[in-house]
Amino acid sequence: MRSIPRKQLEELLDIYIGKPEGLPDIEPEEQIDFIEMYFREGAPELTLLFFVCNLALRGLALLIKRKPFSRLTLEEKQDLVNRISASRSPLLRGITYLLGLPIFMSYYRREEVSVPLGFDPKTLKEEADLRTVTRDRDLPPKKEGSP
Repeated sequence: MRSIPRKQLEELLDIYIGKPEGLPDIEPEEQIDFIEMYFREGAPELTLLFFVCNLALRGLALLIKRKPFSRLTLEEKQDLVNRISASRSPLLRGITYLLGLPIFMSYYRREEVSVPLGFDPKTLKEEADLRTVTRDRDLPPKKEGSP
């Protein structure tokens, strides 16, 4: 499957994340590289779903705003995404949520973003390493009649 155009991913980064107060700015190149790796190594269904949702968003821009998505201003794009996510239709809301999933993951996974928000991955990893899970014991015998 071909990759998502970088320009479209940059548009989505600006719409979904923008310029957060008190947090570092988005780094489009690094985040787009993460998104592409996420799609390359993840389930192919997610990539297909992202393509379909991206296409649907661009089609809805033509229907609702009467302009191609790329010609909308940033405020118009954000308004469109907000209108779709506020829809009563779960199918329409799902478009914006599924598009936002890899975008938010690409931003909030960064250490300089997650630590100020109270999520320190290094500390959590060290804490998890203190607990070792083993399967040394035998499992209880199966009850008769159970599959």
